[in-house]
Amino acid sequence: MDPTEGHKRFAADARAMHTALVAEGFTDDQAVTLLCQLIANDQAANRRRPDPAARSRMVEKLLAEKPSAARSPADDRAADLWNPPAPDLGAPAHD
Repeated sequence: MDPTEGHKRFAADARAMHTALVAEGFTDDQAVTLLCQLIANDQAANRRRPDPAARSRMVEKLLAEKPSAARSPADDRAADLWNPPAPDLGAPAHD
């Protein structure tokens, strides 16, 4: 199978990142390890992304639950609207 244009761009980006890491003082093995970790983290993040239809339904649900303009910021804080729970268990909540 011949590499696609996307494969070629990815390879060029990976090589440029490797060169930059080595130029900053990382060893060859350290640079490769860092690149592998970046790729693995990106792939894991892509698996967790909800599909666009589910995201649209979530946005519609949130808009339907939008608090009235008469509600005070203190009420919002009491309802924990300013600090929603983290999407990943064990991750810190958003500020």
